[in-house]
Amino acid sequence: MRTYIIDKSKKEEHVIDLNRTIVHSSELVQYQFCSIEDGVQKNHHDVFIRKLASQYFVSFDNVRWKKLARQDMPTIFLNVNKVYDIYRGYKPSGLNSTVEGGLVTQMPGKVVKIEVKVGDKVSRGDTLLILEAMKMENEIKATFDGVVKNILVQEGQPLEQGVSLMDVEPTQE
Repeated sequence: MRTYIIDKSKKEEHVIDLNRTIVHSSELVQYQFCSIEDGVQKNHHDVFIRKLASQYFVSFDNVRWKKLARQDMPTIFLNVNKVYDIYRGYKPSGLNSTVEGGLVTQMPGKVVKIEVKVGDKVSRGDTLLILEAMKMENEIKATFDGVVKNILVQEGQPLEQGVSLMDVEPTQE
């Protein structure tokens, strides 16, 4: 599963792919992952997670172990002086988009439903369209207030990664 770690200022982005999960026993699982830079897999790592006495431990070499604090799938990550948002499996359209107001697919999928029309006013958080990717329906939401200027896709259309979905012009207030 692809994971996006993006700082709150939207200037720094890290992309991590979980490549393989190996279950060694009911107490030991190995995760193989790598970072993605410019679309190329780099920095391959293994992480071992062990459960002992209802507590979790982590190791990068399966020899030295550290206890993990209890976690419930966090959506925010704190690192010294930065705060990062964590997105699992997708990156909301509009984040770090190459075109201001342009929505671009982050992974291959299929347009299930378009919720807006050209000329519609949208507010931040409004659902613009629903995209099926990895057998899940993802709501693509507006990241700012604006007006839909152009819809570049149709319902039922299969899409590759990097396809422009629509143009939304920010409103000035």
